[in-house]
Amino acid sequence: MFKSVINSTPLVSDAANSFFQNIRGDYFQRDATFLSTLRALVAPRMAKEDSVTLSFTETHYTAGQVRDNSIRDMLNAICRYSNALSGEMGQIQIHNFVSQSQEDNYACLELMKSSFEQQYEGWHRLNKVTDFFRKTFYVLCFINPEKKSVYLFTDKMDVKKMHYLQCSIFAFLPWYFDPEVGVSELEMELINSLREKKSDKYEDCIARIASQYDFRTQKIRNLLAGFETRYERQECEKVRREIGDYIDEIDRLNNQIGEYLRYKADKEIRLLGLETKIAQGSSEDSEIMEYFLCNNRLVLEEVTDTYMVFSCMDYLTYFDEDMAKQMIDNKRSYVYRPNGRMCNNFIPEDDMKKLMYAIFIDQTLRIKMCCAYQFDLNGRVRGLSGHNYGYEFRECTPNTHIDRYSCMGNYERTINELLKNHNYIGAIEQCVASCKSMNFADSPVMQEFMSRLYGLSGSNVNIRCIELPDGRVVEPKEAIEWLKAQEPQEPENAATQEGETESNE
Repeated sequence: MFKSVINSTPLVSDAANSFFQNIRGDYFQRDATFLSTLRALVAPRMAKEDSVTLSFTETHYTAGQVRDNSIRDMLNAICRYSNALSGEMGQIQIHNFVSQSQEDNYACLELMKSSFEQQYEGWHRLNKVTDFFRKTFYVLCFINPEKKSVYLFTDKMDVKKMHYLQCSIFAFLPWYFDPEVGVSELEMELINSLREKKSDKYEDCIARIASQYDFRTQKIRNLLAGFETRYERQECEKVRREIGDYIDEIDRLNNQIGEYLRYKADKEIRLLGLETKIAQGSSEDSEIMEYFLCNNRLVLEEVTDTYMVFSCMDYLTYFDEDMAKQMIDNKRSYVYRPNGRMCNNFIPEDDMKKLMYAIFIDQTLRIKMCCAYQFDLNGRVRGLSGHNYGYEFRECTPNTHIDRYSCMGNYERTINELLKNHNYIGAIEQCVASCKSMNFADSPVMQEFMSRLYGLSGSNVNIRCIELPDGRVVEPKEAIEWLKAQEPQEPENAATQEGETESNE
């Protein structure tokens, strides 16, 4: 039973939440494993009409309150926030008794043990769940097969016990797990990993199960369905309102009927053209959707009726090599003194020069960059500074031009022009080009870039972004060690050995 809190897995990401519409629920003390495990094990076994909702509640009643109140009143008080008893299908309610005194918690548990089934029709207790956890902590489990719902009561459950409690999923969801059919080897491995002292095995199993789902394709299809006609749909609504206004004006201003009839006719022609375009381009599969589906450099994050947010990654490609060499060869430049600060105690000057030559002059090493952008459908682009990048960008560093200064240079004007002409793919390509560009003449940007390479920046920006020829991605100091290891090594004690040879002769 590992005690570390896991607040993110591939099965509880935004894309996964969109995919698993029928399995939703709460985190426990910021830990997402219970919901993640349910999706891993239950999703493949659910019928189309099934759903599962996980919730956690808690109370801290005393043994004295249990004694002094009626059974009905205590049961109603403990279960007053229950989703499982609301009549909704597919509820998994985990109620934690959290009084400091175990005597108080046990009094509440014994009350539920003796009275819950009599009070609530359709529920019965699974003794084998209680027996399974007896040596670790007190658990009561009640199930309602007709509603496919579960109610668990626990004594002072913490994150560690919550991980262990997931081992009983097979037992308390018998309508999904047929003992004769059994479970897969990977599913059993996942359950066993919950008993490990560390979370590594669990996270590995979840990642392997998540790899069986295509969250990315589903997200892109959901977000970009009909995207290229959204501008025209907005125009349609606008034109329809204008037509109504003109008709009202015709009724109100009889002396201008002729003029307003011409307006009306013009707008009807405009509306017909827009509707024709929508009819011709209303397919769910569009050019921009296919572009995102086929381009792994792009991560689509959000699409609304007015804007789109996406991130991209690529190798740093566009820079002035002559300017780069001039700066690298100048011992007094920002390469060695970013913001006027000496950095020898972080990375010696000779080592940094070796690294910069390998990246920008010899180009034996490459830097992986990332950026985030927001498109306004009416024709404006914005580079997003300080963006929170997802797991896909763990081996990239944000391009300092945009991440710190939201500066896109000449790219911004070109992209805005493309957006005004609804050339979204051309605009995206220009964003990717800005992502892989760096201007050595832009001193403030380069000062920040070098600060990050030295590890001086206080923004906790990822610097594990340098790709070696063998495909590994490392931090600057690791890259320098690799470069040194490639240099020819002089034999040790060569002069001594030569002297000994002459003496022997």
